Amino acid sequence: MVSGSDFTLTCNTTIIDSSQCTPDTCCLAQGQLAYLPTLAGNALFAAIFAILIIPHILFGIRYKTWSFVSWMSFGLVGEVVGYIGRVMLHNNIFDFNAFLIYLIPLTIAPAFITASIYLCLARVIYILDPGLVHTRLKPMTYTKIFVTFDFISLVLQGAGGGVAATADNDKAMNDMGVNIMIAGLAFQVISLVIFSCLCCDFAWRLYKGIVSSGMSFKVSDTDTSDAELGGVSSTDYASIKASKMFKGFIVALAVATILIITRSSYRLAELQEGFNGKLANDEVLFMILEGPMIILTCIGLTVFHPALAMRGLWSMKSFQKGGGADVGDKLMMTSATNSAVHSRGGSEEDVSGEQRAPHVNAQGYNVLNVPAKRR
Repeated sequence: MVSGSDFTLTCNTTIIDSSQCTPDTCCLAQGQLAYLPTLAGNALFAAIFAILIIPHILFGIRYKTWSFVSWMSFGLVGEVVGYIGRVMLHNNIFDFNAFLIYLIPLTIAPAFITASIYLCLARVIYILDPGLVHTRLKPMTYTKIFVTFDFISLVLQGAGGGVAATADNDKAMNDMGVNIMIAGLAFQVISLVIFSCLCCDFAWRLYKGIVSSGMSFKVSDTDTSDAELGGVSSTDYASIKASKMFKGFIVALAVATILIITRSSYRLAELQEGFNGKLANDEVLFMILEGPMIILTCIGLTVFHPALAMRGLWSMKSFQKGGGADVGDKLMMTSATNSAVHSRGGSEEDVSGEQRAPHVNAQGYNVLNVPAKRR
C-alpha cells in the first residue's frame, strides 16, 4: 500500500511529464492531486454505489420504471467509475488517465440522479392534486423543462471536464475548461433552486386549497370514490397519498434535492479556485461534501422508491387517464360519500345501495371496485 511517506521529499523539476514520475523520483506535489486519496474510503464509496444499482434494476424490471431506473443507473455507474478512478490514483497519483476516470464521472454523475428527481414531480402532482387545480403548469411541463435544464448542465459539465482534463500544461485551455464546468454546475444549482421554489409554491397552494375546502389527506381503509377512471381510481390516489411510504418518498425527494444542491455548491466553489486551489486538494471536505451527499440521496430514493411509494404506478398514461378536472371533483365528494356509508353502520354497500367488491388493480394492489356513477 502506498502512503505519503513513500514519496521523495524533494520535487524533481527536471521531469516535466508527470507520467514519468514515480514515488522515488517525484514528490507528492507533482501528482495529479496534492494528496494521496484514501484507499479504504474511496473503495467503500464505490462498493456502496455498486450495491445500490441492484435494487434499482430489480425495481425497474418489476414495476417497469424504465425512465427512472435509466437515469439512476447512469448516475450510480458514474459514481462507481469515479471512485474506482480515485482508487487508481491512490495506487499511482501520477496517472493522468486515472485522474480523468475520477474527474469526469464524479462531476457529471449527480446530474443523472437529478434528472430522476425531476421525473417524479409530475407523478406526485397527479396524486396530490388529481384535478390539477393547484398547479401553475401541467405536470409534464415541469418535467420537460427541468430535464432539459439538466441535460444542458450535463453537457456543460462533461464538455468542460474534458477540456480541462486534457489541457495538460496549456493554462488557457485549462482555464476555459474549468470555466465551462463552473457554468454547468452553476446552471445545475440555479435549476435545482428554481425547482425547489416551484415545489414549495405547489405545496403552499395545495395546502391553502385543502384548508379552504375543509378537506383532509387522511383516508380510511374503506374510503372510496364513486368512479374508476382508466384503471386508476380516485381511491388509488387517496390511499397512496395517505400511506407512510408515499409521505416518506416526499421527504426523500426534498432531502435529496437539498443534498444535491449542497454538493453542487461545494463543487462550484471548488472549481472557482481551480484544480490547484485549496478546496480541490482538501480530501476531508471532499469525502464529506461529495460522496456522502450523493450516497444519502440514493439511499433515500431506494428505500422510498417511487414504484413502492406509488404502489406500482409509474407510466404517465396511467396517471393521465386517471387525472383531469373531473377527478378532482370526484375526490372532493369522497368525504361526503364516506360519511354516508359510515352512517349506515359501515355497510359494504355504497350510497346507491349497490354492493362493492374488492379487486386487484393492474399493479397488483387491492382496491375497491365501485360501480360507475349513474348519469
